[in-house]
Amino acid sequence: MSWSDALKGAVGSVVGQAEQAALPGLLKSVLGTEGLQTILAKLQDAGLGNEVASWVDKNKGNLPISTDQIRTALGDEHVQQIAKSLGIPIDAVLAALAEKLPEAASAAGPAVAPHAKAS
Repeated sequence: MSWSDALKGAVGSVVGQAEQAALPGLLKSVLGTEGLQTILAKLQDAGLGNEVASWVDKNKGNLPISTDQIRTALGDEHVQQIAKSLGIPIDAVLAALAEKLPEAASAAGPAVAPHAKAS
């Protein structure tokens, strides 16, 4: 590997890290409280109620969620809209949601908990 390839790799890594560091703030600004509630409701409707409940209940540890679970629950169109509004690739949005959504929901607490459906 030449020094220019190494430099490109290092710069790409730094840029990638900067993008990753900025994603939580970008997601929060794009989604807002209502958007977060909408996403949590969609996840809950897709059978991920235990995960969502663990995030909004401060007495529970946050259960993980995968990028595939997010894509399935939100649908490709919704994920594409988020990616377009952020100006970043869909895979980066999915990765950021999988990593940061539990934290964001936990920080917001019960205020963003989706309402249970009436039976």
